[in-house]
Amino acid sequence: MELANWYLADLVVEVRVEGAGKSVVHFDLHMVRAKDATEAYDKALRIGNGKSKQYLREDGNLISFIFRGLNDLVAVDEEFGDGARILFRSQPEMTEDEIQHVVTPRDYLRAVQVEGFHDDRSETIQ
Repeated sequence: MELANWYLADLVVEVRVEGAGKSVVHFDLHMVRAKDATEAYDKALRIGNGKSKQYLREDGNLISFIFRGLNDLVAVDEEFGDGARILFRSQPEMTEDEIQHVVTPRDYLRAVQVEGFHDDRSETIQ
């Protein structure tokens, strides 16, 4: 029996409100277990298609969630465990200002904002 691998699927879901000029786009990250990239792709499409739905809002406008496809599908290169790397990206030739721009202060990280946690520890990593 072949071992299954883990993949990180980045799904693109358009949120369209009737009468609005522009849509909101959600990027949903899902873990997918599959024997190879082809199976992972097929599973990711099934997950994405399950997100497509419509309903009427309280204001009477129709809201539609439309699965548009995958933004990316990446194999996870380490076993799961505390501190395991699940994704690697590289950006060459960045200036100091560009590097500072991609580092998010603690209180602005999404997980911290959701939990409402704040303390006075220094934001700077030396």
